[in-house]
Amino acid sequence: MCTSLTYTAASGHHFFARTMDFPTTTPWRPVFLPRHYRWRTALGDSRTTQYALLGGGRIASDFSAYLMADGVNETGITCAELYLPGAVDYVDDPVAGRVNLTPQDFINWVLGEHATLAEVVADLPRVTLVGRKWGADRYVYPFHWILSDRQGQTLVIEPTGGPLTAQVNAAGVLTNTPVLAAHLQNLNDFLQVPGATFTAATQRAAQAYIASGASLPAGPVPTRRFVHTAVRRWGTPLAPTSDAAVTQLFRWLAEVQLPYDPTRRHEGNHNYTHYRGVIDLDRLTYHFIPRTTHHLQQITLTPEMAAHRHFPHAYPAD
Repeated sequence: MCTSLTYTAASGHHFFARTMDFPTTTPWRPVFLPRHYRWRTALGDSRTTQYALLGGGRIASDFSAYLMADGVNETGITCAELYLPGAVDYVDDPVAGRVNLTPQDFINWVLGEHATLAEVVADLPRVTLVGRKWGADRYVYPFHWILSDRQGQTLVIEPTGGPLTAQVNAAGVLTNTPVLAAHLQNLNDFLQVPGATFTAATQRAAQAYIASGASLPAGPVPTRRFVHTAVRRWGTPLAPTSDAAVTQLFRWLAEVQLPYDPTRRHEGNHNYTHYRGVIDLDRLTYHFIPRTTHHLQQITLTPEMAAHRHFPHAYPAD
C-alpha cells in the first residue's frame, strides 16, 4: 500500500515522491548500488549494472542481494514499485532467450541498465516477469511501476497480461489496485469532469476544488489516496523553489501515510508507512524520512560517487 507522485517545481526541478507502505518488518534504508555491480536475480541469473543508483531498499535476510523499492540512477531516471494485487499476470517459468526477472528484480534492471526512459520502453518487449519468490519472502508480490525523468515524463508499467508496455501517466500519481485507467476514471468522476483521461479540464477542476476549501478523501483505500494526492498536486500553486517543493511534497505524503500499530507488528496484513522519500532528479538527491526516527537524511548521488565507489552500501536508517 503506497502513494507516489511526480512533480515539477516553479524552479524547473523535477521530483519523485512516495510513501513506502508495506507489512514487512525488515528495515528499509537508503541503498547505493555502484556501476559494474554484479548481482543475481531471484532466478539465479547474473546481471551487471551499467549505471550507479541510489534509493530506498532492504537487504535480503537469506542471500546476498538488495531489494530496491524505488530509486534514481546517475542519468536522472527514477523507478518505484507499488502494490497491484488482483491484477497482475506473471508467467510460471523462465522463457528461453528472454530477460527473465522476478518482480523484485525489475527496478535493478531498469535503473542499472538504462540511461533514458526511451531505452527502457524499447527494452520492455524482451522482458518476461516470472512469478517466483524473492529469497525468503512468503509471497510473489504483485507490482506495477511508476517511472519518471528530468524532462517531466511519467510512465506506468502494469503487467496485466501480454507483452510489457509503458503508458504515459499525465496525472503523475499512482497508488495501488486498481490499474491506472480506473484511477483516472475515479478522479474525473470525483471532480465531475467528463471522460476517462487526465486533461486540462481535470486540472482546472482540481484547482477549483482546492480553492473551495472542501475536504479531500481520506483513509487507507487506494482509490481515495489517489484522488486525494492528484487533487492536491494539481490544485495547489507550484512551489516557488526546489527547497519549498521538498517541504511541500513531504507534507503531502504525510497526509496519506498509514499509521503504525505496534500491537499488530507481526501481522502479515498490517500495512504501515516505513518511510517517506523525495527524489530531486536534477540534483540526484535522495531525501529519506524513516518511521523509526523521523530524521531527514539527504544523500546525493554525485559524479564522484558514481565513478569511484565500487561496492554497494546500505546507509543506516537514522
